[in-house]
Amino acid sequence: MVSRCISNISLIVAMFLGCSAGIAQDSLAWKFTAGESLKYVVQQSTQMEMDLNGQKQAMTMNQTMDMAWKIASIESNGDTKMSQIVDRVQFKSEGGPFGAVQFDSSSKDAVDSPLVKSMAEVFKKIVGQEFGVTMQPTGKVQQVTVPPSLLKALTESGPAGNAMNEDTLKQMMTQSAVTLPAEAIKAGDSWESNQKVELPFGTMTVSSTLTYEGTENGLAKITMQPKIDVKPKEGAPITLTMKKSEGKGTVMFDVAKGRIAKSDLDLTMELMVKQFGTQIPQTLRQKTSMVLAE
Repeated sequence: MVSRCISNISLIVAMFLGCSAGIAQDSLAWKFTAGESLKYVVQQSTQMEMDLNGQKQAMTMNQTMDMAWKIASIESNGDTKMSQIVDRVQFKSEGGPFGAVQFDSSSKDAVDSPLVKSMAEVFKKIVGQEFGVTMQPTGKVQQVTVPPSLLKALTESGPAGNAMNEDTLKQMMTQSAVTLPAEAIKAGDSWESNQKVELPFGTMTVSSTLTYEGTENGLAKITMQPKIDVKPKEGAPITLTMKKSEGKGTVMFDVAKGRIAKSDLDLTMELMVKQFGTQIPQTLRQKTSMVLAE
């Protein structure tokens, strides 16, 4: 009788623990301390295939960007004011109409290629500039301030600089922070995130479904399912149509420290580019990673 009673109590306790584990909720939030500095390395590799009048061409591009987040203050409402700085940009491409191209913003070597000179003129104006960013604990960026001196310098850089306007620079600074729900979540919960990127040929919209998969060893795993669409810009010399897009990604978020430890995103896009009356099918395969270096 006693053993049966103990057995029943054990069963009830086990059931209770099982139910509690099933409904356990976690709170995820970005956390910073005034005066600290974070270093992120963002790497992106792109493989592009295109069909030019029946002739297939391939091009590969690799870009690495070193970024610093300098935390200035934490406001009474929990918002964080920080400076985001691009410390270094490295770029390498092979194939395509320009052949082999390589650029490193930290290099002091003389540049011969007109294309590399054009890139250097733009990126060297961006490197070292402090962008003012205000971020909520959810990761939502409330405000981005672009240095006026940078905007003036880019305007004076000609066509290459004009491609990087104020909106483009602001969007570049807002894309590194994953947006989290304000309320507590449990494994299996999903939420939506939407980003718009203004490009010379139109507006690209990235709509992502994020799902919390649970926490292990202090890292919350969040999976991403992005969907991409492009709205052509009226009067643009190039028209881009998104035929198909698919992708997946993973974010590993340090719960205790309140920041991304690592993120990966794989995208495949099938596009139709129309220029001067010619239609060019393109396929892009892109891998992007962001790693906390310090």
